[in-house]
Amino acid sequence: MSNINYSSEFGKIEIDFDPSKYKTAAGAAKAFHKALCKLAKASGANPDYVFLWSPTETASRHMGECWKVCWEEGCFEWAIGTSDECRRPGVWHTEPYYSFDLGFYQD
Repeated sequence: MSNINYSSEFGKIEIDFDPSKYKTAAGAAKAFHKALCKLAKASGANPDYVFLWSPTETASRHMGECWKVCWEEGCFEWAIGTSDECRRPGVWHTEPYYSFDLGFYQD
């Protein structure tokens, strides 16, 4: 597999993340968070506003128990645009909660 690519209102977006490299939802979420921080910095946004929440944190926010990456400053609906490409069926999968956060769930 290769990096995640999707089209947005700003053109083609590439996220330096290869889902095939990760065996757990936790490892994938942490790597995806790092990749979004890199994209945020490259696009002039503050990477400090790309958040990674543990299953305990998401449960306390009433979002279920999963690893969650949240970037409200990102391109419009980035989480929806990447959720299908950003998963390993039978190992772990992703689901957007809103259009600006992506949950990573162990299968």
